[in-house]
Amino acid sequence: MLITADELAAIKRQAVAEYPNECCGVILVRGAERRHVPCRNVQDQMHARDPLTFPRTARNAYYMDPLDALRLNRLLDEGFGFAVIYHSHPNAGAYFSETDRAQALIKGEPAYPGAVYVVLSVVGQQVRGVAAYRWDAERRVFERADDGDLDAGESRASRRLLAAAERRIPGGVNSPVRAFRSVGGEPRFVARAEGAHVWDADGHPYIDFVGSWGPLILGHAPAAVVEAVTAAARRGTSYGAPTAHEVELASAITATYPSMEMVRLVSSGTEAAMSAIRVARGATGRDVLVKFDGCYHGHADSLLVKAGSGGATFGIPDSRGVPSALAALTLTLPFNDLAAVRDLFAARGAEIAALIVEPVAGNMGVVPPAPGFLDGLRAITAQHGALLIFDEVITGFRLAYGGAQELYRVRPDLTCLGKIIGGGLPVGAYGGRRDVMDHVAPLGAVYQAGTLSGNPLAVAAGLATLAALADRKGYARLEALGARLERGLCDAADKAGVPFTVNRVGSMLTGFFCAGPVRDYAGAKAADTARYARFYHAMLDRGVYLAPSQFEAAFVSLAHSDDDVDRASRAAVDAMAAAV
Repeated sequence: MLITADELAAIKRQAVAEYPNECCGVILVRGAERRHVPCRNVQDQMHARDPLTFPRTARNAYYMDPLDALRLNRLLDEGFGFAVIYHSHPNAGAYFSETDRAQALIKGEPAYPGAVYVVLSVVGQQVRGVAAYRWDAERRVFERADDGDLDAGESRASRRLLAAAERRIPGGVNSPVRAFRSVGGEPRFVARAEGAHVWDADGHPYIDFVGSWGPLILGHAPAAVVEAVTAAARRGTSYGAPTAHEVELASAITATYPSMEMVRLVSSGTEAAMSAIRVARGATGRDVLVKFDGCYHGHADSLLVKAGSGGATFGIPDSRGVPSALAALTLTLPFNDLAAVRDLFAARGAEIAALIVEPVAGNMGVVPPAPGFLDGLRAITAQHGALLIFDEVITGFRLAYGGAQELYRVRPDLTCLGKIIGGGLPVGAYGGRRDVMDHVAPLGAVYQAGTLSGNPLAVAAGLATLAALADRKGYARLEALGARLERGLCDAADKAGVPFTVNRVGSMLTGFFCAGPVRDYAGAKAADTARYARFYHAMLDRGVYLAPSQFEAAFVSLAHSDDDVDRASRAAVDAMAAAV
């Protein structure tokens, strides 16, 4: 027995009562006797008294009342031992964090080897997840101790799957944002999808505004795409050899994107961006890359950097495992700050191989370019002999058939495209001017290869998707749906009196919980993430699936109906009230 139902019920009441602060406590045992000892969190009082000694940090989110510490010591003297040590994560997931692990160990050894650590996720006035962890002495790690069965609820199957996944997959997920850690609670494991809807492992339906993070512009499992993939699979799933359909897809892309005179298919957006940067460096003979704060271009080492103390400092690693020397070749600037770009290129232009940008940012939430920003980037890079790379992994074929470069009438030197050209299957592409792409092997000395590049299933799905979009009539419908959703969210926020601003470009949008405007990463970070977490779960409870992060985009598809959007808008009225 890890914990009794009565103990858990009492702990949940305590966690909700102390929200938005962290709660903590223990369950002690002596023989058959169990004693539940809640421990009062006096962090607010201690911080108010001495903020330097008692700062508000993740590591110092909890300070035990000295009277409770005295009571615990007396019980230990009486022969009790620790069976359960519990704490809550306000507005975060129920997981044993790096900080939690560090505090449970003394010089690498567990302070209480036999104890089970129970973590609760609390969002608003509800416990959204409970998980237990125990020290594995042989493997010397903390491992999941329960089977997702500590707390009853409507997401039993997803909870069981998460517990099983955590034993074999880091964090239980194959991409970090899926873990729900920035909104709290536990991820829903998806069992199937169709049109504008997904169903979780427990059978609950949701109106889906994630759309596999953007590429499912036709919705889930559109008949033409499914038929194309099925027919392709019958002919074989992978060849490692060229096919006629690869040529057809490349021709469709280059015909639509005049800036892409030549194109190379790859397997992901990350690979496309990584390859484009390598080509830019090879073509220019320069090493330095410029990117913008809040723009994400995949998880290649050169791109996982954050800014230093100034706006144009050399990057430092934003992830362990990224060599400092490599990260130092990437410079970061504020998005939409053309003056900062001019100053940087005036000082270091001869060293810069390329500037890479999401023409419409989608990974700090949606942030459109300021008037003249993209034109200015085009002029500055050309003046200094650097290449301009548009990362259109999200925006390509979504904002317009010709992507953001068609919408804003700016022609980059290199372009990256993502899964939309594969109907949501794993695929990407990069391409650009012929003289630049001539540097790619086997024509030139810039090496890039991939066994699954141009995979026949992804290519078939992509051709079917682009064929459905080719008449361009769907984009007016996408614009109307996006505007309808924007109005619904704004009206809901107005009724609740919640500070809220929506950034939208066509069928992609983000509602930021702040008064706005949001023009860059600093503005995005001003949003109230705790309020978004409450809103997110209130929408999920009402059957609306949004991105589990304030800093992501929502997407409408051609499978969404007016009724889908109106139902989401009605749900938002109640959800906004819950988020106050």
